[in-house]
Amino acid sequence: MGAYFEGPFYSHTTGYSPDEMADALDHLDTTIEELGPFDGILGFSQGAALALSYMYQRQVCGEPLPFRFFLCFSSVIPFSADAGYCRNIIQRLCALQWDMTVTPSADDPLLTREERLFCEVMLRTVIAAKKKGAALPEYSMDVYNKEGGSQAPRVMHAQLLEEKLQIPTVHVTGKRDFDFMHNMSDIAQGMCEERLTRKLEHSGGHQPPQKDAEVKSVIRAMEWAISQSERMPIHRL
Repeated sequence: MGAYFEGPFYSHTTGYSPDEMADALDHLDTTIEELGPFDGILGFSQGAALALSYMYQRQVCGEPLPFRFFLCFSSVIPFSADAGYCRNIIQRLCALQWDMTVTPSADDPLLTREERLFCEVMLRTVIAAKKKGAALPEYSMDVYNKEGGSQAPRVMHAQLLEEKLQIPTVHVTGKRDFDFMHNMSDIAQGMCEERLTRKLEHSGGHQPPQKDAEVKSVIRAMEWAISQSERMPIHRL
């Protein structure tokens, strides 16, 4: 971003470890309490991923969601604040001293299906982004090979999660965005209940749509999400 715009630049998180994600979610929770209530939420890039992580954590903990619909623009890969999520997978990879930059073979006897999936997700998203200098805040892959992986970021994926997010969502991506960003956004969308989800693609890159027709398409999708939310039970904080 620095090549195109002058700073300073800010981040929703100081990092992606469970503790750092928990701090970010607590900050978001406080902001919602101070400025809410809100009917819906719009998130872009890292903000979209943070919103997904926040809503998922509340849902699995049995807490009401503070939003009734979600507009998700170009989401990066969501990370979990739950240190227990994928703990066994990460501890095993740490014990094996697994090189996260190596693609595991489909018949590798050392890894379970879930462990291979975790590694493949990392390769298609985080590691691909790091190669482009786009993984910010930056962190070393060494965290997956020391201290039992306790500080290793927990990438979220539908096949590794207990359930899907039960809220109307609209996912918007740019056709000219990086391949790793398309992978990230697809994984983010996969966390959401399919029957409550719509996906749109605009002609741009890693940005909201700019053309009038594309903006109007997003507005129509937003109206669909609002109408879907009105059919669902209301839970206010």
